[in-house]
Amino acid sequence: MEFFLIGLGGGLGAATRFSLGKYIKGKINIHFPLNTMIINILGSFLLGISVVNTKNPSLAFFIQSGFLGGFTTFSTFMLEGFNLYKVADFYKSIFYLSTSVLLGAISFLIAFHIKF
Repeated sequence: MEFFLIGLGGGLGAATRFSLGKYIKGKINIHFPLNTMIINILGSFLLGISVVNTKNPSLAFFIQSGFLGGFTTFSTFMLEGFNLYKVADFYKSIFYLSTSVLLGAISFLIAFHIKF
């Protein structure tokens, strides 16, 4: 059952990431992977809320490993950071990578203290 819940959540999370990423990219026309940064920071925030507030183990598998695992993306994050570096934009690359990690951790810690 856990595999089914994680798979279902992961599929929904990936589809949500794709749709939200396209929406953000359509609204903000800059040459910076802001859409991935926003999604990963939002995912970190939602994970913090879920860790504290989800008591049902099955729901935790669905939300945390499934949906949020599919919603956030470390591989795209790394690829976009490397692509910034490849186009000789070292400082943007370092800014993107470090800011994403720092804001993701801060978002998680803030959300971790939100209890319903």
